[in-house]
Amino acid sequence: MKTYARISSDTVVELFTTDGNMAEMFHPDLLWVDISEVTPAPQLEWTAHFGTLGWVFAAPEGTQVEKGLKTLANKWLTRISRQP
Repeated sequence: MKTYARISSDTVVELFTTDGNMAEMFHPDLLWVDISEVTPAPQLEWTAHFGTLGWVFAAPEGTQVEKGLKTLANKWLTRISRQP
């Protein structure tokens, strides 16, 4: 199975895993990129740019995971600072 990212406006907008032929499955105007071997695997809302070395993907700054971890860290630090 291969995993593909659909790119629109330099952004990953959809992920799709299949053994099928993408050219037969979707309209040719849709841009699908094989990301099966890309590490780390691009996720939704990552930026996507094509350059001399091929496709380059990047996570958006301040992802939800980072925001969640920062929130937990702030709560933990607030509790510690309130202890006598």
